[in-house]
Amino acid sequence: MADYREIEDPKELGRLNKILSAKLAKEFKTLKTRTIGWPKGSFSAEVRFLSTVGDNVFWWDRSLSDDKKAVNLFGHGAPGDNAMLNIDVQFNVPVVKFSRMSGGAFLREIKTGKIILAHRGIVTRGLGHIKKSALFFEMIATLRGADTSRGTQEFLLIGELDSPTLIDDIDTFSTELRRTVSTLRNKKQKRQPTLPKALSDYLDEFSGKRVIQGRLKIIADCYHGKVVRVLRDELANNSKVFKTREIDLIAFTDKKAFVFEVKTSTDNQAIYTAIGQLTVHAPAVAKHVNGKPLKRIIVLPEKPSKHLCTVLKDHLGIQILTFNRSTKGFITIEGLDLLK
Repeated sequence: MADYREIEDPKELGRLNKILSAKLAKEFKTLKTRTIGWPKGSFSAEVRFLSTVGDNVFWWDRSLSDDKKAVNLFGHGAPGDNAMLNIDVQFNVPVVKFSRMSGGAFLREIKTGKIILAHRGIVTRGLGHIKKSALFFEMIATLRGADTSRGTQEFLLIGELDSPTLIDDIDTFSTELRRTVSTLRNKKQKRQPTLPKALSDYLDEFSGKRVIQGRLKIIADCYHGKVVRVLRDELANNSKVFKTREIDLIAFTDKKAFVFEVKTSTDNQAIYTAIGQLTVHAPAVAKHVNGKPLKRIIVLPEKPSKHLCTVLKDHLGIQILTFNRSTKGFITIEGLDLLK
């Protein structure tokens, strides 16, 4: 049994989408008539911007499609010009007849009853679709299994419907999805390897043969992906940074190499899981660091007990970093300067 269950009742989906629309309408107050680019052309719409000024302002557009889906489009652009807007993410849900043909989904956390915005990974590029496996591999976001009427399926988590950070959660998800699509397009054109082939083949043994069943209990909630994104951005200035499905982050500097596992809980089970992941995967990474020292690091919301810190550092050689999540959803990671 997974931690989440997909909501499949169209009436309930319609009700939740109305709640979402009401929350968004309170924040997106700047209305502009703009042209939005579409895979088959473009169309004019009343777009709502989050601010009146800026060059990369978050916007939202809502409508009802011809096939009775509630359409939510998100992107970034300048409210003060007339340039065509491009869509970063479509959060569309069926509100008359249930279907899994669109990207948006609402999940219910089984333990708490909280409603989570999620995405199936259905993304178009031009007139074609991006392969879901490639998207899940490249995108830094929280990937969770949820119970559905077709068994357990994987979803990218966006944020909690009742969270005060919902707008920021959708914004950061939208930005990361845009980066992922651009990266996949460039890799296909330039055929750039992301990791040494032997290391990539090793990781494929885990991700390529994965069977989704039972309880996928690796991450505690839907802002895990956001912490990893912040970590990536902080390291990108002086490191070569890689993400895989099985390892949260790998970073190569001129003198050192790092393997990171991020957990949003400090309970023993989360820490033991991180230790196991680092123990399994770090030796494979070590083969490709050209003699550089390899550091294994767990990133947590707070330090665990003094005894466990001692065991991790002195006996297992694992360092601990901590992160803070503000009431507005901003993530800061402490101790990165100590890794230099």
